[in-house]
Amino acid sequence: MLYFHLIIKSAKMLSMNTNEIIIDKHSSSIQISNKISALQRKSYNYMLKIAKNGLVKDKSLKSFYVTAEELLVFFDMGKENHSYLKQELTVLSETKVVYNILQKNKKYKKWGSFHLLGGFEYDNGMIKYSFPHQIEEMILNPKMFGKINLVAIKGLRSRYSIALYELAEDYLNAQIPKMEIKLFRELMGVKDGQYSNNKDLRKRVIDVAVEEINRSEIIAFTISYELIKTGRKITHIKFIVHKKEHTFQTGEKEKNFYRWKNQIVKDYRDKPLCNNLTELKYFKWTLFFIDKNGFIGKDVDGNRKILEKEEAFEIWQFLFENPKKIEVVPLTKFDILRKDFRGKKIKQVTTTVLGGEMVAILEFKEFKEENGRFFIEIEQEDGTRFWTKKSFLFEEILGMSFT
Repeated sequence: MLYFHLIIKSAKMLSMNTNEIIIDKHSSSIQISNKISALQRKSYNYMLKIAKNGLVKDKSLKSFYVTAEELLVFFDMGKENHSYLKQELTVLSETKVVYNILQKNKKYKKWGSFHLLGGFEYDNGMIKYSFPHQIEEMILNPKMFGKINLVAIKGLRSRYSIALYELAEDYLNAQIPKMEIKLFRELMGVKDGQYSNNKDLRKRVIDVAVEEINRSEIIAFTISYELIKTGRKITHIKFIVHKKEHTFQTGEKEKNFYRWKNQIVKDYRDKPLCNNLTELKYFKWTLFFIDKNGFIGKDVDGNRKILEKEEAFEIWQFLFENPKKIEVVPLTKFDILRKDFRGKKIKQVTTTVLGGEMVAILEFKEFKEENGRFFIEIEQEDGTRFWTKKSFLFEEILGMSFT
């Protein structure tokens, strides 16, 4: 039995060294009542892809196989987390959904409901599963479909983001129809009474999904939307899909780029990545990092921020072309002074001829280094600047009394 499992695993495992794993997913199965979690929908899509690959070779197949480790590793859930995956698949097999909600094909009047899985068995890390007959028909004959990229949904955290991404792919060369808020809530799986206020629905569901999709470096489009009123009440929502002008396609250079990027994310996840990107007009001490979800961010004096997609893409391109820049370079004394002491202020106390005191506040604006000592550019309260005639040791500057 173990030998059989290993054969199945080897035959079915999808390549992870790619930026694109596409499944032609039937429009009716995209337009479902989204009652499942993000992990459940990701796993379900992956299992559909495995089944599609098998059915291309043998249309009589009724059962399919995938290892728990494969699902967990692909979606970064930790390869030992089998009990959690079993719980998720159990819920998936018990969930009944309504399909073909938007009735994209006007000639295809069929709609209904079904369980997402016909059943599954878990045996020592191997999952055997089947689909209800409606799903089998959709896999074999997807006359209308969206091209769903499993690598793209891998990077999405919210179940609302995944559902909206699939809907956008389904209508990528058309227009997502204007839909009633009630219908949109069903597609997103928002329960009755949950986020009943449109402000909450926008904040917790719509904006979360739109922003996460737009931040993706893999998804080839961005999304905007408008809320439409009937009278004074918001009754409909309209999404607009915008194809990106500059995205990597599937040429050899692009494939190499994404293989490299995926490996870097894997190696540096939740770790510092580099600093010293002065070529891109960043301070040397701006620290870049990969967060636990695989997004690139920057840390400036402890203020961490995930980068917007355009800025992130520019940095990835630069690092791909300059891989030696992927390192955290120790700061020099000069770097530390420029980072931590520009803007510092000191009091200058002088004694007048009558014995009184005059106090002036001087601000450090810049430093320059000569022979291991540092000159300081000073700004006076009237805005005039001058360089000190005396140079200072690094330790002398550190020991000054600042206001």
